[in-house]
This record gives sequence, structure tokens and C-alpha cells, in this order.
Amino acid sequence: MTKAFVLAAGQGKRFLPFSDRMPKPLFKIGEISLIEKNLHNLKKCGVDEVVINIFHLGEKIIDALGDGSEYGLKISYSIETELLGTGGGIANAIHLFKEPFIVLSGDVWTDFDFSNLKLEEKKLAHMILIKNPISNQKGDVFLKEGLVKPEGEGSTYTYSGISFLSPELFHNKDKHKFGLWGEILLPASINNLVSGELYIGQLDNLNTLEEAERLDALLT
Repeated sequence: MTKAFVLAAGQGKRFLPFSDRMPKPLFKIGEISLIEKNLHNLKKCGVDEVVINIFHLGEKIIDALGDGSEYGLKISYSIETELLGTGGGIANAIHLFKEPFIVLSGDVWTDFDFSNLKLEEKKLAHMILIKNPISNQKGDVFLKEGLVKPEGEGSTYTYSGISFLSPELFHNKDKHKFGLWGEILLPASINNLVSGELYIGQLDNLNTLEEAERLDALLT
């Protein structure tokens, strides 16, 4: 069974004042929190084990989710004593993963089907991309013939916060603060080791409290 790593350690500074008292992934859209929506979606798509990294008000995430039995999942926590970033957070828990695994941001709101994720032969990562939102009109990467590239011609796209990664990417990575793109995926993409796809279904990466409140009003 595929495992998943959910990034939930951030301080959510653009979610103030909510994030003063609660971690951003516990913001509710209607009756369900962002992170619970993702857990239900992962379970539905065949995932049975989830690792969640926590830092800011992390005990509240543990209190809310427990051991995962309520969701039909086994949840374990990677507790960070200092913020390690998206790449460092995964590297800190990489010993828990022997096979390729799903990575997703705890604040994504999506109906994406995780069960279709896989690595192509000789690839080390697969990134889910979306059309550029207003907040990132320049985009992050190019997609050419199914490969993610940092430079190119034509349209750019934005990284959605969802990817499928080989543990091999993190070999010999010390536990320190670093980002997933700059230190891990960028070098791999230059070496043609990162595939990608454009997802046009519902996928909202909720960066600010205003965006989350707008989605809540829209859906409820």
C-alpha cells in the first residue's frame, strides 16, 4: 500500500489571526478541516499509512487526528523542534519510507485521485501542476513532453503541493532546513528525472485566510 507524507508544520503567518490559536490545516471548510478532507481523500484512494510533520501548535493536530483509526488510517507524527522546510521536513522522516510515496500540503483542498499516482521508469518524482493562480501569475515550471523543466518556452504552470517521490531523492541529505524544490526537485528536473501532469479539476492551495474564507463561503 502507498504511504503519504502530509506537510503540516508551517506557522501559517498569512492565516492570522486564525493561526495564532490553531494550525492552518485545522481551518474548516464547512464541517471538515483542510487536513481531514485530505485524509478522507487519501483513504478513499487506497492509502493506509500517513506521516504528518508538525511544529507550530502541533499538539492540536495530534489532539484532532489521534492515531488515525477514526479515518481508517495509521497516522504517525514527525515532530520538528525547529522548522525544517518542505524538503527538510521530509528528509527528517525519510527513514519511514522504503517505497515511493505521496507528498501533499496539509492546506490543499482538492478532489484529486491519488490512486493514479506512479513513477515512470527511471524517474524519481512526479509533480502535479495547475494553471497559474492570480497569486503566482509567472508560474513555477515548464512542462515539456511530460517532463518538468525549470526553463523552457511556452506556458508555465504552478506546483500544486502534490507530488509522488522516490526516497532515493533524499539519500545523503542531512537534517537541516531546506525547500523541496530548490534542493531536491530542481536538480532532479535538470537531469530529466521529474515527470509531471497538469490537473484541471478542483485544487485550491489555500495560501491566505481570505482565500480559505472565500472558498468556505462558496461551498457552504
